[in-house]
Amino acid sequence: MRLLLLVTASLLASRALSQTPAAPPQLPASVEIVKLEQNLWTTMTEGDFAAVHALFTPDFIQVDEHIQALDTLLITLKHCKLESYELRDLQVRILTPDSALTAYHVVNTFNCGSADKPSLMNNDNNSVTVWVRQPKSGRWLAQAHTETPAKP
Repeated sequence: MRLLLLVTASLLASRALSQTPAAPPQLPASVEIVKLEQNLWTTMTEGDFAAVHALFTPDFIQVDEHIQALDTLLITLKHCKLESYELRDLQVRILTPDSALTAYHVVNTFNCGSADKPSLMNNDNNSVTVWVRQPKSGRWLAQAHTETPAKP
């Protein structure tokens, strides 16, 4: 009987030691999406266009007073620097396991002039961003964004 207990205990111990460590727990998708939306705006203020570009799908589209693709958005961001922003009432809706949207109120200021002759544009908008998880990498990227002026 002792031999049976000893063998069972050693088998259990060796099994526990041979198991691969558990992967770190994943953030809930809604928390991950909030962080991505905040990171997107922060990255735009930093002016790192390669990092900004990497946060969007190749077929990204933005809809506000114009409809523009990613390349047009990046050109705009090179001419008009995002000086400041504040995201308010940020909400996430998980649409499917691989798609989500954020809805929020954003107040921001762009400088479309130069350092010696600033041309500030102050915006107060309600916005929606659609995020999709990429099948190969598992990364979430922004695929669509829309803004509409908020009513005072």
